[in-house]
Amino acid sequence: MHSHTRSPTSSNHHLHDHDEDCAGGERLRVTADGDCEASEQEAEANALMDVVAAFLSYKTFVLNSGIYRRLHHIDELSERHREIVSSLGTIDKIKNAEKLVRENYKFVLGLVHSSSVGEMPNPVDDPEEFKRWYQSFCESRTRAGSAMAKSSHMEKVLSTLKQFVRDWSEEGERERAQTYGPILQALEDEFAHVAPRDRGNIHVLVPGAGLGRLAFDICCRGFSCQGNEFSYFMLLASNFILNKSEVVNQHTIYPFVHQFSNVVSASDQLRAVRVPDVLPSEMPYAETARFSMSAGDFIEIYGAEDQWAQWDAIVTCFFMDTANNVLAYLDAMWNAMKPGAVWINIGPLLWHFDNIEGESSIELTRDEFVALVTKVGFVMEEQQFKKRISATYTANSRSMLQYTYHSFMCVARKPE
Repeated sequence: MHSHTRSPTSSNHHLHDHDEDCAGGERLRVTADGDCEASEQEAEANALMDVVAAFLSYKTFVLNSGIYRRLHHIDELSERHREIVSSLGTIDKIKNAEKLVRENYKFVLGLVHSSSVGEMPNPVDDPEEFKRWYQSFCESRTRAGSAMAKSSHMEKVLSTLKQFVRDWSEEGERERAQTYGPILQALEDEFAHVAPRDRGNIHVLVPGAGLGRLAFDICCRGFSCQGNEFSYFMLLASNFILNKSEVVNQHTIYPFVHQFSNVVSASDQLRAVRVPDVLPSEMPYAETARFSMSAGDFIEIYGAEDQWAQWDAIVTCFFMDTANNVLAYLDAMWNAMKPGAVWINIGPLLWHFDNIEGESSIELTRDEFVALVTKVGFVMEEQQFKKRISATYTANSRSMLQYTYHSFMCVARKPE
């Protein structure tokens, strides 16, 4: 099974963390240093509970905002118009969507329960006890003056479902090939002189690992790999898919049921996607290649001295533009890399904090970014630089609207 840890060598960081072996259904805890103030611990616990509340609010949110609202709009039509719309099958489509939202909710409940957050009862084994627990959970948030779920968090719940498609479904294979493919090839080229069975001592770090598929695929090539993730949405979801999957295609989800615009057919909107397409517990080099996930802030963990010169390679995919200050990312990476280590990067520059109130943000062009990398001290492998790699991200492949990133790829090295 795959361990979720704080860091590979120490636990001196204020992080949220799975117990050493997540496979047994241990509780996802909020932990902190003894030196951390109670308010800091409380803030982290509240952040986790906000995410839990968002997952638990999925059904109510989607039914109210996506299903019942649309049925109400049809009810308000004139009788003639309502009959015409009904004859098209539109009402039946919406009612079928309602059923599939309820199916998605079962998946979401299993995801939350897999981490046993707040001692949540099993909603399948004991639905009545779960109802009582859920009511108590809602009441506790009301008493604390917390909204059951923030609208921004609900969007993240919906995007998490699409992230499962990207990382752990057959349908997502094409999208993975656009970005994971070149990264894996570059990593293979870098270490072609080492047989896969002998790569266990080559340590690869994947910041912003999301649901962990890229890190898993790296391990499947014999490398020891650690993914790092900060988002509780991703951490709960990755724990579920990595540690609780028992068979291929175990779960069926309907990730596009929420999309009512730019849809070709009802069957496209209501189609099922099965996950995982491979079993995470079955890695070809499991005896030598270690796979783990660390939970917490990338700079806080890997910028610490105990991480200096620990990594043979760092892989970043759609990650560098998540920085407030990309120089801080580069400094942490530089320190964490061994002399001679390689950094493989692919992605756009959609600076995440651009124009976000209360957040600092340094936005660079691609050319400025490349120049910055060399000023920090990295040596760019010019022959491996690719100016344009077209890639989608959690896209609905059957949608009439497609967003495509013209990403770039660079391979750089920390000098010996």
